[in-house]
Amino acid sequence: MKEFFESTRPGGQFLSLWLIFIIFFIIASGCTVAVMYMGADINSPALNDVSQIIMFALSAIVFAMLFCGKPFASLGVVSTRRIVPKLLLALALLVSMTPFVDWLTQVNDAWHLPSRFSALEEQLRMYGEQSQKLVEKYLLRDGAGAFVSNVVSLALVPAVCEELFFRGALQQTLCRMLRSHHAAVLVTAAIFSLLHGEVFAFLPRFVLGAVLGYLFYYGGSIWINMFAHFCNNLTVVVLYRLAHVGVIEMEQAESFGLPWYVVVLGLVVAVFVFCQFVALGKKESPKSDN
Repeated sequence: MKEFFESTRPGGQFLSLWLIFIIFFIIASGCTVAVMYMGADINSPALNDVSQIIMFALSAIVFAMLFCGKPFASLGVVSTRRIVPKLLLALALLVSMTPFVDWLTQVNDAWHLPSRFSALEEQLRMYGEQSQKLVEKYLLRDGAGAFVSNVVSLALVPAVCEELFFRGALQQTLCRMLRSHHAAVLVTAAIFSLLHGEVFAFLPRFVLGAVLGYLFYYGGSIWINMFAHFCNNLTVVVLYRLAHVGVIEMEQAESFGLPWYVVVLGLVVAVFVFCQFVALGKKESPKSDN
């Protein structure tokens, strides 16, 4: 049976991954329904943590155990040389990209569907606003305990679970199926953004997903991705905390609104840092550019 799964073609593995994801999605939804009937808050951070672990982390792990000889190694849960320089470069890349991603967020939010789809656009924007308000509800809670809870639920858990699924399982499978790591990175980034369910925030999440995809490919370890993803999420948590206690304005937490030359300068620095990361990765573990 093990040989049967491991010999499955990449296309079959891709379909199997989504079948496994759907099964665990149903299980997670069942947990939500059970909690609802118990009278608890279905939007609580704890329940969100459980859903993330079931849908993404367990899907990836079960998939790897079925289809890969070395499950955790196949997901990128491995050590890598010069981990500290790679982590620092990944962090510098995300920081320098922040103005550009912020600008993309504004551009994406200004999108409008054709007039005949105005009703659909209204529904999509309403869904996005409801999601944002729900997140803000927890980001703006009082107390140190709430802040720690937000760091775990909104920064750490999504970073670990989503990276295992999207980069560790999905991107690796697509790379085998499409035989091009560039195509695999971009397709995974698009799926990563779409599954967040906010059409008018597609661009910034797509760019983040692509950056994370290349960090995984050239970094050689999912730990780098988890760290970078965590830092990205943590920035949002910290900014809202600072806004809540009055250190910065709430508008600054939602958007920096930086001038164009800062966006361009940040993008130039980001490209330079990314090239350094790629050079470091290629020097240690050369890979063919398919």
